[in-house]
Amino acid sequence: MLLVSMLALLFIFSLIGMEIGWAIGFAAFGYLVLAQFEPFGTPMILFSQMMVAGLDSFILVAIPLFIFMGELMNKSGVTHRIIDFAGALVGHIRGGLANVGVVANFIMSGISGSALADAAATGTVLVPAMEKRGFPPAFSSAVIASAATVGPIIPPSISFVLLGAIVEVSVGRLFMGGVVPGFIMFVAMFTLTYWISKKNNYPVEEKATVRQQGNAFARGFLPLLAPIFVVGSIVGGIATPTEAAAIAVFYTLFLGVIVYRNLSLPRILEAAGLAAISSSVIMLTVATSQIFAFLAVREKLGEILTSAMLGVSDNVYVLLLMANILMLFLGMFMEILPIMLILAPILFPLFMKLGVSDVHLGVVMVLNLMIGMITPPIGLNLFVLSAISKVGVIEIFRYAVPYFITLLGVLMLITYVPELTLYLADLVIPVK
Repeated sequence: MLLVSMLALLFIFSLIGMEIGWAIGFAAFGYLVLAQFEPFGTPMILFSQMMVAGLDSFILVAIPLFIFMGELMNKSGVTHRIIDFAGALVGHIRGGLANVGVVANFIMSGISGSALADAAATGTVLVPAMEKRGFPPAFSSAVIASAATVGPIIPPSISFVLLGAIVEVSVGRLFMGGVVPGFIMFVAMFTLTYWISKKNNYPVEEKATVRQQGNAFARGFLPLLAPIFVVGSIVGGIATPTEAAAIAVFYTLFLGVIVYRNLSLPRILEAAGLAAISSSVIMLTVATSQIFAFLAVREKLGEILTSAMLGVSDNVYVLLLMANILMLFLGMFMEILPIMLILAPILFPLFMKLGVSDVHLGVVMVLNLMIGMITPPIGLNLFVLSAISKVGVIEIFRYAVPYFITLLGVLMLITYVPELTLYLADLVIPVK
């Protein structure tokens, strides 16, 4: 009864538009209040204790650092440099600026690690430019929103850092596990954009000369080294993910202050403020989800969900399909973080007992939840691009349907061919 009440409260609070961190917290608090009417009520002090314990993890420090790095990249003009480089590289191919958006997001994914950050950064620049060149605003928004989903799959990834903290999976192996799936996503979306643009005769850009391509590469070369420093330091055993994030922040400050000389103290402070706000929202959700997950485990939600899935089939392939459907469904109504915090402790033990690798399942989970970023009603990428283009979310999603279907195909491929995820992870960071 208490479990049903808590889940009902979460649904109601989410439905009325409450911020998800607060919705989870109030739902858990409601559980504790109702528990006081039972013979052996749960102590109310558990609420504050579990929230504090949920944030007591060194690896979580990497999240505000990666967010800070992304904000510094935007303030120092790195986004424009990367878009210029992508334009010189593929602007002349059928699809023009649309394919520039796909390539730019693929490159940005190796820097920010956040789908929302990539969508906002590239969308702000490219959507108005695409509209001027004659692309439908809804299509422009759909391309950027969909292309940004690759952000948390390519390392470094904030989502992988969180997942590593939740279920104690090697973040380095998760990073390596996302490389091939991320590249497959990129190729699939680039090919689809080419086909749609050719079918609708969308404009292309003038081909850049070799000199112009060289200049664009030179301007974007130093920012492109950032993910190499981050991933290389982790894979090489030089730094933990948190320390690697600190290295990335220092490198970004070096570029902005010393090399480009366009990062002033006010800009750095503004970036720090924006990073603090974004981080506080994430950390609040982590804290409240900790008590929510604890209460869910206490009420045996994991056993209920596991029994329900095993009651349908004990075939691992069928169970993976059911898990995908569950996560895709939840991704339509909830943000990625609470889904990970609630489902990961339930699904990982189940599938690891069935022989599924934790790295493989982690990549599948994050890819699932990234697809949710372009599905209404809570598709956050759609809302970001809607705010930029002033086009309705449903209209953008209509143009994003081919990308949604394509990403579902990639998801099925990654789900049932685990070697695509595990080969690089096992090669670079073997299991000890």
